[in-house]
Amino acid sequence: MFRVRLWAGCIGILLASQACATEQPRLVQQQGRFALFVDGAPYTVMAAQLHNSSAWPEILPSTWPSVEALHANTLEAPVYWEQFEPQPGHFDTTNIDALIDQSRQHGVRLILLWFGSWKNGQMHYVPTWIKNDPVHYPRALDEHGEPVEDLSPYADANLQADKTAFAALMHHLKQKDGQQHTVILVQVENEPGMIGTIRDHGAAANALFNDKLPEQLAASLHKPTGTWSDVFSADADEMFNAYGVARYIDQVAAAGKAEYSLPMYVNAWLRYKGKHLPGYDYPSGGATWNVLDLWKASASHIDFVGTDLYSTDYNEFTKVVDQYARSDNPAWISETGYEAGNAPYFFHVLAKGGIGFSIFGVDNDEDTPKRQAATAAHARNFQLVGAMQRQVAQAAFDGQLFAAVEQPGQPQKTLDLGRWQARVSFGAPMWGDAPAELPGNPSADGHLLIIRQSATEFLVAGINARVEFERHDDDHRHGQLLRVEQGSFVNGQWQVKRLWNGDETDYGLNFGTQPTMLRVTVGSY
Repeated sequence: MFRVRLWAGCIGILLASQACATEQPRLVQQQGRFALFVDGAPYTVMAAQLHNSSAWPEILPSTWPSVEALHANTLEAPVYWEQFEPQPGHFDTTNIDALIDQSRQHGVRLILLWFGSWKNGQMHYVPTWIKNDPVHYPRALDEHGEPVEDLSPYADANLQADKTAFAALMHHLKQKDGQQHTVILVQVENEPGMIGTIRDHGAAANALFNDKLPEQLAASLHKPTGTWSDVFSADADEMFNAYGVARYIDQVAAAGKAEYSLPMYVNAWLRYKGKHLPGYDYPSGGATWNVLDLWKASASHIDFVGTDLYSTDYNEFTKVVDQYARSDNPAWISETGYEAGNAPYFFHVLAKGGIGFSIFGVDNDEDTPKRQAATAAHARNFQLVGAMQRQVAQAAFDGQLFAAVEQPGQPQKTLDLGRWQARVSFGAPMWGDAPAELPGNPSADGHLLIIRQSATEFLVAGINARVEFERHDDDHRHGQLLRVEQGSFVNGQWQVKRLWNGDETDYGLNFGTQPTMLRVTVGSY
């Protein structure tokens, strides 16, 4: 595609020590839908995330084979506050520079993850000089007055330290990458919230908890005025903590954006089914679905909230995606497990107008059969979508992308395409009549996406699925396939490899395990 090739050209120019300016990444909202614009056009993020301790210059070279095996177009990697600011006011850019330089060399974009005050509900990545000075940088207290492994979000010293470091990071990032835009997103903190207590019980926190809700917040949530306990009753502690964490992170993000205004998001350790104890089952104060309205009202400098969604269960995965895909928030899988079972859900995210999908822990693990199966499942998706990722991103943004994902026990689904519908079957043979009772695929891994390019022309791609186009017959006309082209996009232009007909179209259009892209033209008589 043109823009991808332009990016590759930028790499070559940059390696020759010349400038190559591109449009700054931005999140665009349109009629309740979102797109991440990269180089001036919607971009589909297909990301590989490194293990927590892999973003070091000496380790990075060993990670690239795993990233490339997935056909990822984006790398997610952490920036560690403890490494970036080893002494107060002294900033070491070695790691971030290595990440940017090596990402450019390998032709991928980069998402930076700021491991600052929070990483997985705790403060493990703050610098040693903060850990060793709890008087100046106080920790949150539990209900017994005991300190937990979290900085208090109500201590100004903590906030100022994180703001200063993050602003320095973004300042350097603008100097290093403000023309080429290797970095397309920044995650502010990592799975924030508190483990070990529902809320901070320090003196400053208690005083605010016993005070009234801020008027603007109460109005945004359509709540009456009153104390947190008056307004939220049994949920008061968690709601209060969510507000404190959200406001803290919003101010950190604001300080960073003042230096370099890239799109920024927060990821959430989820409140899964059956997990109801904030601070113990999940970090209290993070952007879980039950406090999402409060988060959106309290953190205006955070562009969106992502989900760290570790499930291979169809109902659980799709439920969470649907909870976060809102008119004020795009679907974005900021992390998911490196498993074959969740690969099909990438298509569900796209059909929800999602901006992307990121697989965690791609590097340096043992090469087991399970690992090989996961690599194959995700790689074929990324390879398939990567060949048309700009078209996919634009269609998702325009609401013209549809998908069917196999659900165990439900081997057939129908997609409404306007005058036409697509009947999608899972477990049908690659040729011949399907049995009356479809068995579904053994691993329930079928998935298919359709891009509606016009009323009669569709791009179709799928894995282990059959699709049949049927015309709504309200005008008593019959539908037919006029032309089925197998091909790919080259420099943004569709290139035909061959036409399908006869055996390839008599029993629907059948997709196996190999990535295949079709352009289908339908008509009536």
